[in-house]
Amino acid sequence: MHPKRWFSLAAMVVASAAAALTGCGGSDAKRAAADAKASPAPPAANASATATARRWTSGYPNSIAVLGHSGSTGENSDPDQPGVEVRENSWATGSNPEVNSLYLRILAHNPAIKGHNMPYSEGGANVDQLAIQASQLLETDPKPELIVIQIMDNDLTCPIEPTALSDFQKKLTATLKQLARGAPNSSQFVVSQFGSVPTYARSLSRDERASQGGTGPCDFMTPTGKVVDKKVARLEKAIHAYEAALAVACKTVRQCTYDSGAFGRIVDRREYVSNDLNHFSIKGHAKAAAVAWAAIRRAGVVPRRN
Repeated sequence: MHPKRWFSLAAMVVASAAAALTGCGGSDAKRAAADAKASPAPPAANASATATARRWTSGYPNSIAVLGHSGSTGENSDPDQPGVEVRENSWATGSNPEVNSLYLRILAHNPAIKGHNMPYSEGGANVDQLAIQASQLLETDPKPELIVIQIMDNDLTCPIEPTALSDFQKKLTATLKQLARGAPNSSQFVVSQFGSVPTYARSLSRDERASQGGTGPCDFMTPTGKVVDKKVARLEKAIHAYEAALAVACKTVRQCTYDSGAFGRIVDRREYVSNDLNHFSIKGHAKAAAVAWAAIRRAGVVPRRN
């Protein structure tokens, strides 16, 4: 899914009070078929293992993985390759120096991480696919030491549907606990949504807003490019509710750190968005990497100072 919370919402058509977002990414149909074959759950780790202190080189992990949707796959980030996933542009695990991903920032401090950047994220992934990705990750040996998670977009309902929101939180909690049991020496880092609805809308031209416009209850941009404040507020309310679910789920696991809304406090710029208006550009991935790095340093996931 897109790294910005509001992109596909701008184009969705809501037929009832509880409307779920669609996934993104050109090959979602094929991915959905593959996702139907879930990997077997990993064996439970010894309970005492969860208390094992992580042993990272100089406080930096020796490996990193990312789970979630197309916000971290580099999809459509290269204007010369429209619709293509360019994984090296990922803000989390990419190798493009222009992005300076979390992986490259850690590599600058810990050479042992070189080559141990594992992308499990997929376009269109929701919380159910996240569980499958987690099972696949836990089949690796050794297990990744830093597990980055970007999820929510494809699960979000607007207006809020309480049962769907509750199910999302329960499923995410179960996956986080699964990762904690299966990879007790890892840390999990969960990110919020990037930017805000009103600043995103302001960053677009009227023609761009019109191209994303709709008439549903959460379509905050109209087919003529007008921004509807009432719908902006409705969508923001839904987003914050799901972000709260991210935070609550993360608190149930000792190894988990939530970014406390760091992504959501970013001021959006048009240059952060790819030509499809649904994904990060290279500059957007670079900004996301910088914000995520500052957040994990503040939280002490990696050393706070060089």
